Amino acid sequence: MTAIDLSMNMLSGPIPIELGYLTTLHSLNLSHNYLTGSIPESFQNLMSLESLDLSFNNLSSEIPPQLAQMNALSTFRVAYNNLSGIIPLNGQFSTFNASDFEGNPNLCGPMVGRNCSRGTSQMHRFTDDEANKPRVIDNPVIYYSFIAAWYAIGFWGVIAVLAFKENWRVKFFLAADDLIYACESGISSLARCIRKCIGK
Repeated sequence: MTAIDLSMNMLSGPIPIELGYLTTLHSLNLSHNYLTGSIPESFQNLMSLESLDLSFNNLSSEIPPQLAQMNALSTFRVAYNNLSGIIPLNGQFSTFNASDFEGNPNLCGPMVGRNCSRGTSQMHRFTDDEANKPRVIDNPVIYYSFIAAWYAIGFWGVIAVLAFKENWRVKFFLAADDLIYACESGISSLARCIRKCIGK
């Protein structure tokens, strides 16, 4: 097998590291899917690979610097993912175009015209770790406690307003009386209809 094209197949999940052991591959196209995770470092074993297209996915983390050792690689596309960190400059990577990396705002280097500060890699790793940590609000107990607290605040807020604003209190009770009367009328009408239907 020398070529695999699985583009536009709605694939999801991480890229299997086993693909990196198909050493006879010359072309691999996984573009326009929903792949997540990082680019497998095992791809460095694909020394015969000439074309690798991973564009239009949801891949994250850094571009493995080991891929710069793939001397046969003439096409490398990772546009429109969530990649971060420094774009390798050595090897075949010096021959690629900026369009091959566009749509990854956290990538940096001369290729995309964004300077890389010292510790860029560490910063993005920290960001990824923070994003994967469970948030406090994700705890269902805290979530429902938060909702209950807001309901309590709203309820007692209304009570406080009615206690101190006499004109509002009068309007509130008049509106409540109208609502109760409307409900009673509706129930009475429904009861009459039911009795008529039963009588028939």
